[in-house]
Amino acid sequence: MSTRSARWGRKKRYAIALIVAIIGISFAFYNVEQNSPYKTTKEWSFDSYKNNTVPDSFSYLQTDAQPGFWIIKSDQSAPSKPNVLAKLADNDTASAYHIQLMPDGVESTNSETSVQIKINSGEKTQAAGLIVRFVDTKHYFVLVADAANKTFSLCRDDPEKFLYLTDKQANVTADQWHTITVDVSAQGFAGYFDGKLLIKRYDQHYQNGQLGLWTKKDTEAYFDNLKIKY
Repeated sequence: MSTRSARWGRKKRYAIALIVAIIGISFAFYNVEQNSPYKTTKEWSFDSYKNNTVPDSFSYLQTDAQPGFWIIKSDQSAPSKPNVLAKLADNDTASAYHIQLMPDGVESTNSETSVQIKINSGEKTQAAGLIVRFVDTKHYFVLVADAANKTFSLCRDDPEKFLYLTDKQANVTADQWHTITVDVSAQGFAGYFDGKLLIKRYDQHYQNGQLGLWTKKDTEAYFDNLKIKY
């Protein structure tokens, strides 16, 4: 067999394998998007808590020494009145991410999760998001809405660095409520911003983990109507 024929054979096999992989991934995402095999639903509207309190059952984490401040706040613009969970602005350092894990330790490989979010301010950044598959502060995924850069992103925190896996342009507007939704399966993620599918990603890291909320640096953001089906 000639060198040219051998190369063509390898390219052909590679192309076939790639097509099969794409079909498999597409089928997996179709199942994630279309099926509803969930038996349990859990919701947090934050309305059962008192205004200006910090719920004892919530677990706050940070990735820097500078503390953030999460609190229940009343907000007349809240989708579910009267309360929201607020991450208040602070004089944060350049590298910090603030994480609020949800109580009861909900963990699932397959789930549909959504949250409504309003980014209020931030001098350094205006970015907040929804965490899934949280293992610890160096192992988790987060779907990030960024009002400063007008992007919607799927990110993965690894021990060595914070990775932006997929970035999409989106109309992320400060002082306006938006909805983030993510369908998670063993194969990967389908991410929606305000009901529009923007992200499909095959990624099998961290097959199980907790649910949480996330902000970057000095971002002030409000969260409401967090829901998970699993």
